[in-house]
This record gives sequence, C-alpha cells and structure tokens, in this order.
Amino acid sequence: MIEEYPTLDDIDYSGRSVLVRVDINAPIVEGEILDTTRFRAHIPTIRELEDCRVVLLAHQSRPGKKDFTTLKKHAEVFSRLLNREVEYIDEVFSECAVKRILEMDAGDILLLENVRFYSEEELKKTPEEHAGSYIVSKLYRYFDFYVNDAFSASHRGHASLVGFPVVLPSVIGRLVEKEVRALSNALGSEGEKAFVLGGAKISDSVNVMKNVLEKGIAERVFLTGVVANYFLMLMGYDLGEKNIRIVEDNKEGIDDSEMKKLLKNYEDRIVLPVDFGCEIGGERVDISVEEFFRMDDKPPIKDIGRETVEMFSREIESYDIAVINGPAGVFEEEEFAYGTFEILRAVSRAGFSVVGGGHISSAARLAGLEDKVSHISTGGGASIRFLSGEKLVALETIKKYWNEKWCHSHRL
Repeated sequence: MIEEYPTLDDIDYSGRSVLVRVDINAPIVEGEILDTTRFRAHIPTIRELEDCRVVLLAHQSRPGKKDFTTLKKHAEVFSRLLNREVEYIDEVFSECAVKRILEMDAGDILLLENVRFYSEEELKKTPEEHAGSYIVSKLYRYFDFYVNDAFSASHRGHASLVGFPVVLPSVIGRLVEKEVRALSNALGSEGEKAFVLGGAKISDSVNVMKNVLEKGIAERVFLTGVVANYFLMLMGYDLGEKNIRIVEDNKEGIDDSEMKKLLKNYEDRIVLPVDFGCEIGGERVDISVEEFFRMDDKPPIKDIGRETVEMFSREIESYDIAVINGPAGVFEEEEFAYGTFEILRAVSRAGFSVVGGGHISSAARLAGLEDKVSHISTGGGASIRFLSGEKLVALETIKKYWNEKWCHSHRL
C-alpha cells in the first residue's frame, strides 16, 4: 500500500523551502495544552528537514468551540520538544506572513496561524477548487515542496490538505508513512487476524466489521462496549431502559436489518461478551449476561465482565495480528477500566498489534502500553476510515497529482 504514495525519499529537499501540513490539534484547558502526543509524532519529519526552510500549517479545534484558539502555545511546545526555535506568526497569507517566509534562512521553522480561522479552509470543494483558494494561491509560489504529515486529518477534503498537491510537488511525511505501513499491515499481511471493536460510536465499528468480515481479513471480531450491547439488543436481549437509551443515542445511520444479516452470516466469527461490569450502589458488580437479562431492575453496564476479559484475552493474544479500536467500557472511572486495560494488554501480546486513534490510544498510554504495542495510531477518524477500506482524500490527491503531474518534473 505504501508503495502507492510518494514519500520524502522521492524528492531532493535539501536546502529547499518546504510547506508541511501537521495535525497538532490538542486538548486545551485554560489556555494550556494537556497532551503533546501529536506534536512528538511529527518530530521525525521536521528533524529530517532540518536544513530546509520549513513552514508549518496546522489547525486547532473549530469555530464555536472553547478550545478554538491561536497556535502561539503550539509553537512554544514545538520549540521545547525540538530544542530549537519554532517561530509563530499570527497570520497565514498576509503580506506580513509572506515577508517573513521570504526572509527565512535554512534551518528556520515557522508556524503559521490556525488555518481554520479562515472560513474557506473547511468549505466543501474539489481539490482543484481549493487550489484557487486564498490560502493556497497566496502561499504555494514561495515553496518548492508540500509535505502532508497530518495523517489524522487526511480524511478531510480541506483546502490546506488537498489544495496544495494540485499546484506543488507533494509527498507524504514520515508520520503518514508510518501510519499507512502499520494499518496496511493490519489489513493485508499474512497471518491470522483478530479485531477488537468497542466504544460508543457504533457506526465506526460497523464499518470496520463489514470490511474485515466481508473481505475475509479477520478470523474473529470481538465486540465490547456499546457496540456489543447493540448487537445483543439485535439478538432480542432486553438491556434495560438506561442502557437502551445509550445504544439508541449512538446508532444513528445504522440499519438494524442489515446488521442482523451481518450477525447471522458471520455468527461463528463475531464474539460477544458473556458477562458485564455493572454499577450497583456505587460499586462494580460483575454479572453474567444470562443473569443480567433475568433482572427486573437492570443496572448501568459500564464494562465487560471479568469472565469475558479472561475469555477474550486468552484468544486475542494468540493471533499473528490484533487490532483494537474503541474502549471496552468507561475506562475513565477506575473501577471500570479493567476490561479496557486488560484487553489492551492481550492485544499487545499478539505478534503485531495496532491500537486505533482517539480514546483507545489514550487508554493505551494510561495503561503504560505505549512501548509494548507495535503501533498506536494518531488518527481517530482517519484510522477508522482506513480500516473500513475507505480512501483518505488528502492522500489520494497527493497520489493522483504526483502520478499525473509531478513525478517526472525537472523541479524534483
């Protein structure tokens, strides 16, 4: 899969001016950045370009949200992690920003303002239309190359992601390369594969399930969290009003009849919990599925049960490749983190292990497994779409224009 995309190995970037799209969107509370994981993931690409004039493009949150802010603090974080100055400019394509870009020396790094301050960034347009946007048309002429290192945003067809490859020779950075290799390995390599799908967003897990089951990629799919509860409901089990409401709130766009067919067609490959971790009187109580469904007053389900954890773990760790996306329960609460953490440990013991982005990657770090799994993805939505068999528009745009326009260019 990675062979389809041009990388830094395909261009002579030494001493050149390079525009790099990164994704350093981070949780911010009271003006302080709480997690620098995404920053650290970009360091290999930025360090490789150390003798270039590097300008970084990025976004933070979106209009209307509390953490929609400037990138001044982001530049400070990068400066600390790289141990060199990353200069922040509070504009993107103004005369002042262009003047500073033209003044750069080799080795300088500049971070421009939050691209989502400009409404055209998120407009629904084709790459060719985005190439005519102000962000692209005002900036591209000052650069030799464009590098997309923002894997976690690459499923979005935004101006700063798809516009530049139309008008500039463009490649993927080391982070994107690493992500594509790992996720491609999870889908395409030889060996038996297990997928563990959970969390609350049912549609995400369903899309991955359909891809890996219908294409014969996965030997087994283990379901946890709200996803598992949804499929138990489809089988006719009564979850109780509180748990049903949570499922209903998270099943938008799901066709129940289609999912019943999926369950029937692959019943020997879909594995469901045999017990739950429930909250009763403020305490964790593990209850078998059969006992739970006989209860009149059904308590909130907050985790998979201990018997399920043992059963799932024993099988998952025996696979050549194990992929997990979505937590098994409310891991933010100590009493109900057991299922998520233990299943993650089982995944880490498989031959090759992949942890999807979003909440499950945070759980892996909390469990101290960051160095024990083969790959932790930086991209929630992007990794889900990749595992679902979908193409990522920003990467496809690079591939298209590289093949059609740039691969034989004298400028490279």
